[in-house]
Amino acid sequence: MKKLIYIIFAITAFAGCITNDIPYPVVEPKVISADIEGAEKVEVDNTLRLITAHIAEYVDMRNVNVKSIDVDTEIAELSSGVIGSHDLSQPCRFSIRTYDDYKWTLAAEKHVERYFTVEGQIGSSVIDEHNCRAIAVVGKKTDISAVNVTSLKLGPEGLSDYSVSMSEMKDFTHGLSVDVTAFGETESWMLFVEVTEVNVDIKKINPWACEAYITAAGVAGNDNGFNYREAGASDWLIVDEADIVSEGGTFVAHLRGLNPETDYEIVAYSGSEMTSVFEFTTESAVPVPNGSFEYASKVKGKDYYKFYDPSCGVKDGEYMFWGSGNGEGTEGVSGSANMGIVITYIDTEDKVDGRQSVRAQTSQMAGILAAGNLFTGQFAGLVGTSGGMVNFGRPWSSRPVAMKLYCKYVTGKMDIIKGAPAGMTLTKEDYDRAEIKFALGDWDYRKYGGTKENPVHVNTTDSRTFVDFNTDASTIANGGLIIHHDGYILNGGSKVSAATDQWVEYTIPLEYRDIERRPTHIIISCAASQFGDYFTGYSSSKLWIDAVELIY
Repeated sequence: MKKLIYIIFAITAFAGCITNDIPYPVVEPKVISADIEGAEKVEVDNTLRLITAHIAEYVDMRNVNVKSIDVDTEIAELSSGVIGSHDLSQPCRFSIRTYDDYKWTLAAEKHVERYFTVEGQIGSSVIDEHNCRAIAVVGKKTDISAVNVTSLKLGPEGLSDYSVSMSEMKDFTHGLSVDVTAFGETESWMLFVEVTEVNVDIKKINPWACEAYITAAGVAGNDNGFNYREAGASDWLIVDEADIVSEGGTFVAHLRGLNPETDYEIVAYSGSEMTSVFEFTTESAVPVPNGSFEYASKVKGKDYYKFYDPSCGVKDGEYMFWGSGNGEGTEGVSGSANMGIVITYIDTEDKVDGRQSVRAQTSQMAGILAAGNLFTGQFAGLVGTSGGMVNFGRPWSSRPVAMKLYCKYVTGKMDIIKGAPAGMTLTKEDYDRAEIKFALGDWDYRKYGGTKENPVHVNTTDSRTFVDFNTDASTIANGGLIIHHDGYILNGGSKVSAATDQWVEYTIPLEYRDIERRPTHIIISCAASQFGDYFTGYSSSKLWIDAVELIY
């Protein structure tokens, strides 16, 4: 009995020396979305831990209502008071707590549409919001002591008071001061009208491969236009009025049908005055490397293909432009083929151009769907037996207007359903469908998690890494094709009925949201099962792809 007491005492004493040094798990919260009243758009940057609300001009920045912030983990707790009204004229700091505190910033930006135009104006006005200045330019014959202002807006529509009415604004000899008051705050603006000796000038030339955008400034209300020709040609071509867009004294021509890598000359005119001759050179029309998949080779020691051939002797076929979920034998990187599932094949029997095509074929193992795929980029490895990682994108700088390719699709009703995009319900009565995504962008690998060559990292087991090219800020242009068993949809339009189980030629237009930005990378992604990232689809879907071509 005494021995037992000693043992109990010893255990109790030892237990009193134990410290709880087991570390808590690291759960870094990710913000999925934020609902902010009066916001036209809300951007979330989980890397910088920053929420930016783009507030409509009619909203008082000092009283912005944060309705909700949606975080990806149920254990997250927001700072007290972050939900509710805030003065967002300055950034607001708050925390999201899991097992640790994570500091976040809520900021707001407001864009107020502002304009100032006068009669006889040349080109567009300069609106300097930072210094509260607006400048309009007129021709040399204009008397700036008796100017007619034709439009003015310097604050929120219907909510701003002006210290000087538009009809009283006449003498701009020394500039004109006007106070603009909205939401109880006043900005003091200076309006200037300046005289130029040149009544027409070319301001910007933006040449693509087979087209160009030319911006000029002339006298508003004059006959404004352009003439152009290939360098060395004797005759000038007149730009059709339908290809010119005018706003005040600024007019922009969209030239079409140009030749790549060619020198051109152009002049602009406004009334009877004409500019000197300006020159520009169109870009190259760069083709898709190995677009008909003629160059492929088996992975060393394996019975599946990589979609390039280092020994082919053709530059575009010697390096990896196209990748697949098979894995390409990259050292230390395993793909589906290493698990006994080949999902992308070379097909020498069924093709449109040349000797062969690619067949992306969905498969399954132990009830886990593996979607057949082909993409520009490189497979980055498996996530256990539950998914894979891809680094999408290849270096690219040219600006095509569309992509043409041939596809054939054979599918059936979904027999494996593990998940679906938010708000979507899928059943085994739904047919699988193929999807092709096409995008140009300037994605920074440091933000998107990939590499310099292949910047956009996607982990199929983590939907937070999925990129929606329709809303992504680094996407310059994109288009898409969804192929059903009985038709197809281009760029989110209406479904076109068609027999898709035979070769069909598709043209996917690129929709540019910025015609000035130049891309750094191209992404083309082809999947035999649209919802393969959610492990949902028909386990025998087959998508053939051939003769991929860019249109300029």
